[in-house]
Amino acid sequence: MKIEGAGKKLERNNQIKIEKFLEDYIALKPTRYSYADIKKITNQFQDKLGEGGYGTVYKGKLFDEVHVAVKILNNTNGNGEEFLNEMGTMDRIHHVNVVRLVGFCADGF
Repeated sequence: MKIEGAGKKLERNNQIKIEKFLEDYIALKPTRYSYADIKKITNQFQDKLGEGGYGTVYKGKLFDEVHVAVKILNNTNGNGEEFLNEMGTMDRIHHVNVVRLVGFCADGF
């Protein structure tokens, strides 16, 4: 038995998700997430993508199934100024080769 159309339905569902994300993206203001949300988004920080001088990046999935990179900044001795500077910079940059800031978690600041 051959079932046709199942692949097309899946493609259509994916297309709808992408279109919804793009519609939301146009009016997107960074969303503030709780630490509990970040744990859910990253599946308890299971999939580490990389690490740098300012923090560690994890693979995540938003509640609407959109894949994201989640950066957890290292503890700093300052008052969170580096965190705010990086968020502000990411929010102002709009380039095809630069990730867009879709949200943040400031628990503990």
